[in-house]
Amino acid sequence: MDIQQLRCFVAVAEELHFGRAADRLHLTASPLSRRIRELERELGEELFVRGYHQVRLTRSGRDLLEPAADVVRRFDALRAQRPDRTARPARDIGAAPVLTPSVVDLVLGTFKRLYPDIELPITLERSAVLMDMLCARKIDLAVVHLPVTDPGLRGLELARYRYAVATRSDDELASRSRLRLADLTEREMLMPSSKLQPLAMKNLRDFLVRAGIRHLNELPHADSIHLAARVIRTRSITLVAADPDNPSTRNFAGPDFALVPLDEPDLHFAAGVAWRADDESADPILARVIETLRTGRGATPLVI
Repeated sequence: MDIQQLRCFVAVAEELHFGRAADRLHLTASPLSRRIRELERELGEELFVRGYHQVRLTRSGRDLLEPAADVVRRFDALRAQRPDRTARPARDIGAAPVLTPSVVDLVLGTFKRLYPDIELPITLERSAVLMDMLCARKIDLAVVHLPVTDPGLRGLELARYRYAVATRSDDELASRSRLRLADLTEREMLMPSSKLQPLAMKNLRDFLVRAGIRHLNELPHADSIHLAARVIRTRSITLVAADPDNPSTRNFAGPDFALVPLDEPDLHFAAGVAWRADDESADPILARVIETLRTGRGATPLVI
């Protein structure tokens, strides 16, 4: 049991509506429902009676509401009393290693331009891990694949990746100037592990399925070197960032591969920054960096 599960439970219990509770917590309904289910499994009790148009508390839910609300209130009061962090000489930054360098450079450059004397230790991890590290207060800001799903976090989109289709250079698709997903419905398409960023990868998979891609094969890892090897050995195809500077795309840059632009304007992968919601008011330095990003590149995300 954790504070975010209790916060989600209290919101649904007070609103008696998952949609309104999700809006209150700046979440979508799916992660909110998942948190409630996790709490119910841990307690071994149903907390809500879920009807088609109505949500009601069970007896266990009613018994839990006031203690849970009290814990959330006490937690928020304790967090508000924590020592001022503005004098701390460093801010810990996380970055996903497969992000295009220009996105990470934008965030680090903004920080350094505003606060040149502040140290910025960098942790490289996949986006899902960095989100957990933010929640655990092990880092202060993360450059990640979006969206953000945890109710205690906020996110800002800075860039959108467009896609290219990676094939063998002798593949029949390699000579095309551009491709649509409709051209790929009979081909096996490889996907990296959804552990990279579960919700973003689910959204990608759903988009591909709706477009008629029938042969999706998700690999058990997110290693682009293994992905490239599978394309060579099996004649499968995969999607990669169209930006040649992306670290993952570089593994498909040799003469054995062809990268064909994918002409699907509605399909993109978002990248940006994530931070703890309470830090925007508690940490003026971090708040200034976020606001600078928001009014700069964040106002019109870079397309790469």
